Amino acid sequence: MKPKFNWVGGITAATMLAGLLAACSGAKDGKPSAATGTPAASATPKASAKETPKEPKKISMMMVYYFAEPPKKDNIMIQKIEEMTNTKLDITWVPNSAYDNKVNATIASGSLPMVFNVQNNKLAPILTGVKSDMFWEVGPYLANYPNLKTLYNEQTTYNASIDGKLYGMPHQRPLGLQMLLYRKDWLDNLGLKEPQTIDDVYRMAKAFTEQDPDKNGKKDTVGFEEFMPSLISPQGFAVVAAWHGAPNGYGVKDGKLFPAFTTDEYLNAMKFYRKLFSEKTMNQDFAAIQQANAWDAIANGKAGMYPAVVAHATIPNWQPLYQSNPNAKLDFVTRIKGPQGERVFASNGFNGMYMFPKSSIKTEAELKDVLDFIDKLSDPKVEQLLVNGIEGRHFKMDNGKPVRTDQKLYDDEVTSVIELLVTNWKPKLMTGSPMDDKVNKTYVDNAAIAVANPTLPLVSQTQIEKGSELDKLINDARVKYIYGELDDAGWQKAIEQWKTSGGNKIIDEYNAEYAKFAKK
Repeated sequence: MKPKFNWVGGITAATMLAGLLAACSGAKDGKPSAATGTPAASATPKASAKETPKEPKKISMMMVYYFAEPPKKDNIMIQKIEEMTNTKLDITWVPNSAYDNKVNATIASGSLPMVFNVQNNKLAPILTGVKSDMFWEVGPYLANYPNLKTLYNEQTTYNASIDGKLYGMPHQRPLGLQMLLYRKDWLDNLGLKEPQTIDDVYRMAKAFTEQDPDKNGKKDTVGFEEFMPSLISPQGFAVVAAWHGAPNGYGVKDGKLFPAFTTDEYLNAMKFYRKLFSEKTMNQDFAAIQQANAWDAIANGKAGMYPAVVAHATIPNWQPLYQSNPNAKLDFVTRIKGPQGERVFASNGFNGMYMFPKSSIKTEAELKDVLDFIDKLSDPKVEQLLVNGIEGRHFKMDNGKPVRTDQKLYDDEVTSVIELLVTNWKPKLMTGSPMDDKVNKTYVDNAAIAVANPTLPLVSQTQIEKGSELDKLINDARVKYIYGELDDAGWQKAIEQWKTSGGNKIIDEYNAEYAKFAKK
């Protein structure tokens, strides 16, 4: 069991939410709560009819973008946000591929924006900055903002913490993301039912390979499509490892952490893949292809299932499939029963976070102004604007649901800036896909079976310095095992090599950090 996190005072035996509610209810007259020391919101006098409107607050930001071009300076959505939050925003947009390097360079330059969007808060410069008091700790302030005080679940806050404290506002995302996408029309053609167990998945992969599921009279399909994601990816192999009962990243036994890939459950997941590979019921080039190639195999009618994340059920990559075959149907399943029941690996619960440099926000009053802006961004009305866009421009209402009227305009003006939100907007997104409702419901339902990674808030200096090299060692050995080039003894030898090459230090460092949490 993970330690409980209290974002007012760090790790404590009380739950985070209890501390939060105490902070919220105990603060009066602008003074800190006696129980928690949490700063209280000052009473704000009501504006009179003759009062001069307040000047918009100027806020500088650095944000990531995922498209070929950054949002335009005259983006109508940003203009709307400025109106609704009474701000004037100065946003520097940086492409995702260059973002971490830009973060490092910006920190080195000392010229930081007021709102610093960080994709990975465990980067060495960020950790160094936190230790040198470069960033504001914001946990104690959140109880004073109506939208922020109830925003985060305990797991996400725990995962985003550093030394048991919250140094930023995580961009919240669903915890339970994993699923198995499959061709529903192929399943129906073969008279099969949706898989419920690991054995069902195997039988479906075999049938999709050998029984002509597309009824074209040719043996030209493969049941199970895979690509080789990294060791920390939430999709691909990790989906199957969760079914088999492996820990998410690290497990805990007798209060000690151990890597997931040292377990029998992880080995059994590899054996499952090895069986699919040896029987040619999965693609033989899985270790050499990228995610887009796996999508293409589904979209081109060559593959029947794909272990991925729930969002992939609605993405536009499937349009070629529907255009070439109007009778094609896709569906997905998340609850596959394994030795330990139904399980998915939990994500970290956030995608980057806003951090607030003290060099740019010099006073507590300025910090409160910026947090007020983030709170207004989290208002349901602003959230709905950023999720769906402007009615009549980006969507129309149909049977009580927003339906996009111009996907390109939506991408150019809405999708390009939706990352401004810190709220968990994904379960509210309507893409026009027939699976929207199921996807959004699954985001909520999967949280109940999501298995957390206990190391996410922990810091291992060796992992920072050598993690990529050591992860590659395990990834390569896993591929060789699936290929049949390594046996069980060879796999154990690879684990020992990982341990002696720095892995044992990672385990020790994580356990030292974990012990600090457990004592509080």
